[in-house]
Amino acid sequence: MKKKLFIILTLSLFGTSEINACSMYKSTKNGKTIVGNNEDYFSPNSQFWFEEGSATKFGVLYMGLLDNFAQGAINDAGLVFDGFFEPYLAVTDTLGKLKIPIEKALLHVMQTMQRVEEVKAYLKTIDLSVLTQSQLVFVDSTGTYLIVEGDTLFVGEEPEKSFSNFYYSQVSSIGEVDLDYFQNGQRFLEKTSGRNTLDYCAQAMKNFAQKRIAPTQYSTVYDLKTLTVRVYLFHDFSNFVEVDLKKELKKGNHRIMIAELFPEDTIGYQHYLKYNNPEHPSLFLEEYLGTEKISEEEFTSSGFDTIIISLADEWLYDKSNAEGAIKVCHYGISLMPNNSKLYCKLGSAYLEKKDWNNAIKSYAKSLHLDPENSEALDKLTKAANNRQEKESN
Repeated sequence: MKKKLFIILTLSLFGTSEINACSMYKSTKNGKTIVGNNEDYFSPNSQFWFEEGSATKFGVLYMGLLDNFAQGAINDAGLVFDGFFEPYLAVTDTLGKLKIPIEKALLHVMQTMQRVEEVKAYLKTIDLSVLTQSQLVFVDSTGTYLIVEGDTLFVGEEPEKSFSNFYYSQVSSIGEVDLDYFQNGQRFLEKTSGRNTLDYCAQAMKNFAQKRIAPTQYSTVYDLKTLTVRVYLFHDFSNFVEVDLKKELKKGNHRIMIAELFPEDTIGYQHYLKYNNPEHPSLFLEEYLGTEKISEEEFTSSGFDTIIISLADEWLYDKSNAEGAIKVCHYGISLMPNNSKLYCKLGSAYLEKKDWNNAIKSYAKSLHLDPENSEALDKLTKAANNRQEKESN
């Protein structure tokens, strides 16, 4: 019973799209700034990609998932940024602002800027309405930081600062922050004397790390002066690799899966292999849940279908493996047989595979469970038309 309760409470953290948490810590002393960052998500498929600089732009190391959207980056001028999922906060200051996709704005920042004051001035001209559920944090080599909360952009210079999935503008003290992983990290910082080293920052990130269904997949620790990047995999702080940013950029544009930087016998690499097993793509979820009996109502109310759909999307679109997505959806349906969204996603996987009959059956089941599912209705029509065209040829 205790294990079941723990699992349900854990799942309740992900009732919507809150499956991407992270934490960040920066320390500045004697002209040196160290920054640490944890990326928490259920997928270990994160990658680094390096873009060399030129006479007019800085070289940059970006990091993100298989969709190639940069979730963080560091350039060779010592500017680093990370993005944070946040609770909803309205963005209203958009009148007269430039409507530029946020990914394009971030590329411009990282390729052309080295101080957060420059970043602030530029982002003040951009329509940031996309940030209603996220914020950006930048730190430069002087240790000055910029927090971007949509309408609110503010610069700070404290020697130590921590960031996570909350808005500083919405709390009067960090003691109010109701995030246990963030408070674990804060307690470590309060009990220890801040040492401005890669090792100390790594220990801080270890205390900020999570080991849940969406755990800390990787951690990066940056020396913004030497441009050394230390990388830890899957909340395992007993192993790390170091990247010399300038040397790596000299190799030209290239990319690598973060897990593949590590030996195959490490915990993180083994998890990476398990997660990407096309024969059993739901295995890591099955092992996480164990043998405890959890009702469909509990799964649905906790938002577990969101995780299933996100996992299926990764197989379907990022890996172009419809069969893997179909297996994930069938696993989700075995837990939640009355979930219209799961049948709709299953239909999309069959549609991608051009299995019109099973696509039609899946969309029809989705509509039976939820007659208001307009996506299922539109795609059911598409699948039926495709089948008719095939039969007429």
